[in-house]
Amino acid sequence: MKVPLISSCLSLISLLVAAQNTTPPKVSLWFPRYDFQLSGFEKPVASFGPMARWWWPGNFVTKDELKREVNLFADHGFGGVEVQPMNLAIPTKSAEERQKITSWDTPNYYENLRTVMDEARRRNLIVDVTNGSGWPPSGPILQSEDGFLSLEFSDTTVTGGKSLSFSLPLLSPAKNRTKSLPRLQAVVIAKLLPKTTDGDGTILLDPSSTQVLTSSVENRTLSYSFPEGSWRVIAFWAVPSGEQPSLVAAPKSGPVVDHLDTQKVLKLYNYLFGERTGLQPYFGNPMRAVFSDSYEFKTNRHYSLDLLDWFRKKRGYDITPFLPANMQRGYNYVAFMRPNAKPDFAFSDQDWRLRYDYDLTVSELVGEHFFKTSRDWAESRNLLFRTQGYGLNMDMMAMAGLASIPETESMLGPEANLKIMTSGALLYNRPIVSAESVVFSGRAYTITPQKIKMAVDKLFAAGVNQVIYHGVPYRYTPEALGPEGWYPFSSPLLGTINFSSNLGEWNIFWKDQKDINQYVSRIQYALRSGKPRADVLLYFPFMDVEGMPDNPEEILTKGYIQDVEGPLPKSKDDTNPVKATWAKEVYPLINQLEASGISWAWVNDASIQEAQLEKNGKINIRGNLFQALILANDSIIQLKTAEKIKELSRKGMRLLATGTLPVKQPSYLNWRENDTKTAQYIAEALKGKSARYIQHESELNDWIEGFSQPIKFQHPYSFTRKAERELSDGSRIQFIWNKSDAWQTLTLSLDKKFNGSYWLEPTSGAIIKNKGTVISYQLPPYGSVLLYASTKGEMPANVVSKPSLQADQTKQVLELTGWTLKTDSLTIASTPLFDWRTNANLKFSSSEGIYTTTFQWEQPTSSTAYFLDLGKVSYTAEVYLNGQSAGKQIFAPYLFDLTKFLKPGTNTLEVHVTPGQLNGFIGKAMNGDNRYKPFKDKADQLMSAGLLGPVTIRPSMSAK
Repeated sequence: MKVPLISSCLSLISLLVAAQNTTPPKVSLWFPRYDFQLSGFEKPVASFGPMARWWWPGNFVTKDELKREVNLFADHGFGGVEVQPMNLAIPTKSAEERQKITSWDTPNYYENLRTVMDEARRRNLIVDVTNGSGWPPSGPILQSEDGFLSLEFSDTTVTGGKSLSFSLPLLSPAKNRTKSLPRLQAVVIAKLLPKTTDGDGTILLDPSSTQVLTSSVENRTLSYSFPEGSWRVIAFWAVPSGEQPSLVAAPKSGPVVDHLDTQKVLKLYNYLFGERTGLQPYFGNPMRAVFSDSYEFKTNRHYSLDLLDWFRKKRGYDITPFLPANMQRGYNYVAFMRPNAKPDFAFSDQDWRLRYDYDLTVSELVGEHFFKTSRDWAESRNLLFRTQGYGLNMDMMAMAGLASIPETESMLGPEANLKIMTSGALLYNRPIVSAESVVFSGRAYTITPQKIKMAVDKLFAAGVNQVIYHGVPYRYTPEALGPEGWYPFSSPLLGTINFSSNLGEWNIFWKDQKDINQYVSRIQYALRSGKPRADVLLYFPFMDVEGMPDNPEEILTKGYIQDVEGPLPKSKDDTNPVKATWAKEVYPLINQLEASGISWAWVNDASIQEAQLEKNGKINIRGNLFQALILANDSIIQLKTAEKIKELSRKGMRLLATGTLPVKQPSYLNWRENDTKTAQYIAEALKGKSARYIQHESELNDWIEGFSQPIKFQHPYSFTRKAERELSDGSRIQFIWNKSDAWQTLTLSLDKKFNGSYWLEPTSGAIIKNKGTVISYQLPPYGSVLLYASTKGEMPANVVSKPSLQADQTKQVLELTGWTLKTDSLTIASTPLFDWRTNANLKFSSSEGIYTTTFQWEQPTSSTAYFLDLGKVSYTAEVYLNGQSAGKQIFAPYLFDLTKFLKPGTNTLEVHVTPGQLNGFIGKAMNGDNRYKPFKDKADQLMSAGLLGPVTIRPSMSAK
């Protein structure tokens, strides 16, 4: 974010105010390098707040409401918004309303957007704007020829032994949906093998017989003297794919823009953000970035008119004779729409190499023509290009490097997937990595403050430092919907399809959003200081993350919290078998590194190939230093990568290999010879003096012990995940997350170079000074803490908090039983605590529950503090003792210091508990309210609700 620090953190506010009547700030100011300051932690400036994707019902908005909502965001601790006008599940009563929805890209729409810009500038909010309405990017200015090209084929079989002249077969209508004139790219002939198909309809061809006959075609007529035998004639055509964007809030739109053509991409940007829009005065203030969502498309096989030339240059051979191996219906379709068809043609069991080379070439072309073009266009205008560089089979880490701000998302699931973008950001020096946050498929209205915290903590531990909630809808309340209004991803118009999260003002926990955002802000302030670091690099052998399995030690990979939510709906296993086999061996290694406090990042081929070795043996990749490289259970690696690893190992690089070793490379070029070289290079690399091959867990522990760790775990801690930052003076910031549901104690040893260390508590903003070089912290269930290990001298006392008393989890003075529970509809007296799901009268309730009980108190309170421990709560709790407020907790631990409220004799305790909204929606649906139709027959999805306990009073840790 745009927050330069000199000796202390300067506010983005002052920068933006100063810039209002001046030239927009330089792009570099969006990415200041600053060192962490204790004084900036408790109340970070507004720019460190989380952002939100702000859905508009097309252009069916008013200026007054837009301004009201901008102020609502600012008043609740948001740092900015991402504007996304879309057309999804919007009930209307008239043609006039429908017309307003679909009036995106009209003068009125840009007036509305400028209104937002003015108000956001006044309130110092950042505004990002998507590259079009809906997704993927498009615009009305685009014509059929501006869309993706697909490489399609038509074919026929001829009998050779004679000269033939015939018209090339025409493309079928299914392959030319736009009815455009196809452009011939190549004609290839190949002999049919005696066994014509492999049983799945794939036509088998003789690879030694292929010939390119493009030059023998005139006016679409092929003339050639065919040798003896049965020949397949295959004509390849470049055809507009005809893919249209989804959810566009306009009467019509052009095709999805061709991401492999710079001029077409520029045509779209210059239209969407050109002079006619009146947006230029806002570039850089408050408009920060153009956002492009993930890269899932519906094209059989991506193609560009420069692909064949690019391929020859980059891959070193001509793909044209082998194009048949790349023909497969739906190959480049988005995963959930892919038909899983078999290849149309096959040469041999090495065809996968031809597809790898083609995919890598498409990856490079998308990087050159879309990513680089988008970033250059934006940054030349004091804007940024923020994007999710995945979805297509491409080098995702390289794509992260081509973005101004790379982005990941909660719905990617496993940590291995999340860390692709954060690793790319580290390797390519992208200071901010954002995440589409707290969104999970099939989990609408399961989001609570506790779940938000768990979801963002998982992202922070993976290296994210900017949360962008998905999201907040514009306030639109037609009669067809309930009082909570329009939420585009859970609606009676969508059926059972749904996604979380609706974090708008009609969310039952909106009253807690400011506190949640304050928590996020503190962590983001810390995690944008200095620069990210990792101890070791793990080679990632795939170009995409699709089909990666869950790590058995992870939580929240699918947005599910066990024993709190209903079970996940059954779905087909979409795990890739190759990746599952690989991950089975690699995940235990990752878990062992994490438990030992070793930070790690993925690394791609391109980065290894650029690596240099420092005199101290550290690996230098674009200025980032790492202690070691790990090759884990991988049989395939690029030839140049293997050669580079051999060279670095010979110079003393610390190399670890485990499981299967790389014995081949993926390219088709001279593959037998190059496979042999690859195996030789890796074998030679393992002869290096600092190289090691291990087979057992104990050997990994020994290897880890040799690491230089200025901050060292005293024991293995399987409950942790962490992220690290290094400051310019050698100080360190660590974010440490307890991913378990139990209290955990963490003990660290600090190097003597640190003159002081501090625990930073992001929930309260407290800064606790440590003593000595061995320090401990008690992490609550799903809790988190930041460690600041400083090389500076003593910090000013006025920024350090008094150490807080801790409840002793091993002791209890009293357990409170026998409660009276009141809701808006009933009272239950003298009841033990229970989950509302088990009670027929409460299972469909979303009302506040007020629990009361009395207890006798005879303990002295003069020298000992006492805490109320509510145990498990679903989901927020506000406590009153003897009529006085003892505070509110919105996530674990539900602890309250009662010391000053306790009195001798009878005490009255009152606990206000807010459950979630989902159970109420399910009840309404079961009672026939069609506004909640998606929740009908979802009784198995009821969430835990109420005060579950056990409720105890505990002494403080200082009690004798």
